[in-house]
Amino acid sequence: YRLEEPPSPDVVDAESLPERWGPSDVREALNADVWHDRGVTGQGVKVAVFDLQWFGGGADSIEVGQVGTHDCWTHPACEAPLEPWRPRFSYEEGVHGVACAEAVHDVAPDAELHLVRVNGATTFENAADWAIREGVDVVTMSLSFFNNSFYDGTGPISATAERMVAGGVTLLTSAGNYAESHWRGRVLDGDLDGRVDMDGANGLWIYLGAGTHTVYVSWSEFGSCGTSDLDAVLRNEDGDLLGRTDDVQLPSEDDCLPVERVSGTVKEAQWVRLEVEIVRGPAVATELAVLATTGEVDGSMPIGSMADPASSPWVVGVGAIEATGYATNDVEYFSSQGFDGKPEIGGPDGLSVTAYGPTGFYGTSAATPAVAGALALVMSEEPGRTAQEAMALLKAWALDGDAATFQSPDPRWGAGKARLPVEPQDLGCGRRPMILPVLFLPLLWGRRRGPGAGRRRG
Repeated sequence: YRLEEPPSPDVVDAESLPERWGPSDVREALNADVWHDRGVTGQGVKVAVFDLQWFGGGADSIEVGQVGTHDCWTHPACEAPLEPWRPRFSYEEGVHGVACAEAVHDVAPDAELHLVRVNGATTFENAADWAIREGVDVVTMSLSFFNNSFYDGTGPISATAERMVAGGVTLLTSAGNYAESHWRGRVLDGDLDGRVDMDGANGLWIYLGAGTHTVYVSWSEFGSCGTSDLDAVLRNEDGDLLGRTDDVQLPSEDDCLPVERVSGTVKEAQWVRLEVEIVRGPAVATELAVLATTGEVDGSMPIGSMADPASSPWVVGVGAIEATGYATNDVEYFSSQGFDGKPEIGGPDGLSVTAYGPTGFYGTSAATPAVAGALALVMSEEPGRTAQEAMALLKAWALDGDAATFQSPDPRWGAGKARLPVEPQDLGCGRRPMILPVLFLPLLWGRRRGPGAGRRRG
């Protein structure tokens, strides 16, 4: 079946892109050019890119080789092609998907590439079924779904990912760019004023740029929805109301979900305050999670900042490390981190792609298709090698930083930074890869002052 109404961007969204300048060659970061010179180019491997932004900026003229296109919104079996290359919904305008396809093509130019329109949960299910039917080896999807679970590997998005794995499809997803946009803690009201304490002062400060923003609030009662009823409120620095959501959580309702999505508009960049009001409950040990995906949370918590489906145990979550100086760089400051083995691996961002021009392609959105391309190379090096076997090799070869301080797996990048050995014939010998020298160019970043700097906190 098809969606009768346009899917809400509150449910699924392309990863927001950090703004920087100066792209790098993804092939150099991954040693892919060395493999190309030896004839290993992704041949015989079928890779699909799931995305919602295939439209705009001359996307149809960008060179990504011979591709198949599949519209999983127009046709539930994904048999209709993407045409006439224009969006039906405003949030599909852009070239995010094309940039992801370019990244795969740059690393694995001879992989069989498919561009697939996914713009919500139903189209993701349609695309998953298509990938299984068509024998796709690897899917790369730089999208996040919000408020479908407590980001703990459960829920319908994770169930779809599990079905893909059972059908022989390996799904790579972006960890997310939310390390500075996340908060998690107990639902406590120590001063009994009816608001969750959060930062100890009955709220949470969030820095937002000019425009309209949505903050996602969920709590750990997906198996017992209605035990608690919470509302979310956004206020500006003066206490004026920007937005409120007061969905009722009742255990008797079939569509009960322990979530709130509150939106507000600010005319200029400023700190705003999220307050979570307790209408009923909570149960003992109830936890609260906040994702301000387009903002910066004061006192943010990088650990656990991965959304669906990256938080699922059935997918390969990919963190981001800047490609210039890749071998020695730390994880990007915005790259979402996990726990319990998440994410699985890191990959390069700051890539040179036509879709984004001289600014480059940044974020975990870029790192994910880059790693998918590397995975295709490892598969094509030995015909018959499965994606699971190839991923095990990528993890074994990953650059894991300082062995003296390395935690296994590291919540920043799991097994380490994906990188191919210099010599393909070294495969299977159990040796760590030799590392080619990479120029390290440090970037200095001005950090935003906290909400208490230069003003009185309310």
